[in-house]
Amino acid sequence: MSPDEPFELPPPPPEPLPEQRDPSDRVAVSPIPRTGGRWGGALDIASLAVVLGLVGVAIAGRQLRAPPAYLTVLVTFLPYLTLAAAVWAFSVWAIVPDRRLPPILLTVVVLLGAALWGPSWASRGEVVDGDDLRVMTWNVRRLWGGPSELDPAVCVAQAIAEESPDLVALLEVSAEDVEKLSTELGLHCVHGDYTGSGSRTAGGIATCVRTNSEWQFRRGWMQRFVDDEAWFYSFAEVERNGRVVNLLGVHLHPYRFQPKWVRDSVDGLRRGRARGLFDLFQASEEVTRGQAGQAKAVLERVDALRDATLIVGDFNSTRDAQLHAALRDNMTDAWERGGQGLGPTVRFAGRVPLRIDYIYASEDFAVRESRTSDVSCSDHASVTADLTLRP
Repeated sequence: MSPDEPFELPPPPPEPLPEQRDPSDRVAVSPIPRTGGRWGGALDIASLAVVLGLVGVAIAGRQLRAPPAYLTVLVTFLPYLTLAAAVWAFSVWAIVPDRRLPPILLTVVVLLGAALWGPSWASRGEVVDGDDLRVMTWNVRRLWGGPSELDPAVCVAQAIAEESPDLVALLEVSAEDVEKLSTELGLHCVHGDYTGSGSRTAGGIATCVRTNSEWQFRRGWMQRFVDDEAWFYSFAEVERNGRVVNLLGVHLHPYRFQPKWVRDSVDGLRRGRARGLFDLFQASEEVTRGQAGQAKAVLERVDALRDATLIVGDFNSTRDAQLHAALRDNMTDAWERGGQGLGPTVRFAGRVPLRIDYIYASEDFAVRESRTSDVSCSDHASVTADLTLRP
């Protein structure tokens, strides 16, 4: 090369394609853990508190015979609180997916829900030989009617005729109402008003046998739950082929406040006046204590009976309350054995479905099917169960 020629550097070697590069030249980059730092830790603590509180409510509700008012409210809406806790745990898991606690807590909530309400979700039923019996319970709220254009008495009579039960318990029904329905449907009933006043227009309870049924009415009467309390339930004996069945129609103490009272109490609290809310909780605790005493009296009565027994009616409480846990220890919840879904019979504030009407059967019965019929005659749905009295 002469000195006058320009000097040029050789061109750089071409870059290898990505797939041709030596793996040893690659730099491993670890992803940043999405744990949320301090905020993630706070969410863990909050989630743990939510789930532990939920489990505590479920356990306390089944153990305390007369729980405080706030616990009664939580137990009443426990299915919805469980759903909310599951949504919360899943949301936290989505926000901080690399934390270990949220999926564990979500699993706990799902298992809790399955343990509490799984038995009532899928109908299993049981078919055995024996005497068949169809029983129905319905709170007809004194035939005040609903959105239907039919006369309430006609609406109720048609709905009962369609189900064609052998035994039927009617709640919030007067003596005059029972006479109308007995003429229309052919019923043989024992009836009394709740307080034993003897009024023909006061609301009460009736346990009835259809006259076209193979089951025959033997005898019946009204009986106090507690000796020093003027609140009654009905008791009847029916018979078929020499087998006797006891039918108890019950309506436990109702909560005497309306959603408007709740709203007014909360509004008063916002204005710094807590008296309304205090009265609300005090009234709720009185009702809860009254229900506990009534449930205890019914259980003692059932323990003394030797024949097959049915307890039907409006318990004004959901199945997670202690009195239902006690009943399920000795009897079968017909809905959980033969129904499908959660089986709501009322809607709180017209929106939130709750199951407060039940048919409990002693182990003498096999439950083939259980269903509700939500017609417009009442704010309650009726509950019907097809049973078989075991040989």
